[in-house]
Amino acid sequence: MGAEALVRWERDNGTVLSPNAFIPVYENNGKIIELDFYVFETVVEFIAENLKAGREQVPISINASSLHASDPQTINTYINILKKYSVDPTMVEIELTETAVVSEYESVRKLFDSFQLHGIKTAMDDFGSGYSVLNTIVDIPVDVIKIDRGFITSCLETDRGIYFLKHLIDMIRNLGYQIICEGVETDEQIEILRQIGCDEIQGYWYSKPLKMEDYKELLQSEKISKGGAKHPNRQKVLRYTLGNENLKERKIQ
Repeated sequence: MGAEALVRWERDNGTVLSPNAFIPVYENNGKIIELDFYVFETVVEFIAENLKAGREQVPISINASSLHASDPQTINTYINILKKYSVDPTMVEIELTETAVVSEYESVRKLFDSFQLHGIKTAMDDFGSGYSVLNTIVDIPVDVIKIDRGFITSCLETDRGIYFLKHLIDMIRNLGYQIICEGVETDEQIEILRQIGCDEIQGYWYSKPLKMEDYKELLQSEKISKGGAKHPNRQKVLRYTLGNENLKERKIQ
């Protein structure tokens, strides 16, 4: 149903740095803005190439820093990149972390309003990572709430956590948001999330992060439809069913 663009730093000696090694530095020195636009343009160019070649394509989400919210020209830069490659705004999604939304609420709200006005979907990433202020999701202009991996993992460990997660998902959905549970890795997690009403997931259960060329091959091998993509390795019946005794004991009524 979609993908997320990630950034890695491959050094001359072949080692690859994860975002944690350089993103904080870029946030502090302001270079994160240039990096965000670089990643966004790389993604848009990739989408344009795929569409021109007639390949299947799903929307791709791209992370952005809250520093963009202080620049009134931000939205114009994003829109001009889309126009440069003739890519429809609905093919991309901009996401900011929950921390950024909470700490820069008013400016981020205005920025997200601008994105939505131009047809770009918006998402709040890492919801539940420790900074949640539930009232911010009542009127924040986002289309998607992505529930944090750590939050999902901790909730699925106990009956009480599963119960809480079920009602949190129900509440967020009733507010009109699309919900994605992040960091899903196992069949058991999948089955529990099915039971409590989560419709969309993201994580290693589908695929680990891929280089662009490998992702292009994956797109060509996937069954892309309105019902979403189905990974070839997952075309099997889940081992964990509602009849499984372990899950039956934990099933939320």
